[in-house]
Amino acid sequence: MTTATRARLPREAFRAGWEKTIATPYFLLKRRRNGGTRRRIGVVIGVAAAKTAARRNFWKRQAREALSAAIPANRAAPDDLLLIFSPKVSRITKKEFRKTVEGALSRIGA
Repeated sequence: MTTATRARLPREAFRAGWEKTIATPYFLLKRRRNGGTRRRIGVVIGVAAAKTAARRNFWKRQAREALSAAIPANRAAPDDLLLIFSPKVSRITKKEFRKTVEGALSRIGA
């Protein structure tokens, strides 16, 4: 499942002030209200976290799917969510990653 382009967070918005940040060993999850009508998702993963482009794209897909699955569209608040990967992400499985995302979302109030 891919995220529609209109639901992606524009790169220019990555540096703006964030209301809340949750840190896990594998990523940072940041949230802020966007004043719009839909939730937008941004994902950042550097070469230090995954050496190959294929692996970086894999983790981006996993992040978008986990965020979309954890928050049903009918209760999604108009927030911006930004997930920034840590190099330690290569140490966990997809299943552990999804559980960690769900826990972070509940802590951040999304």
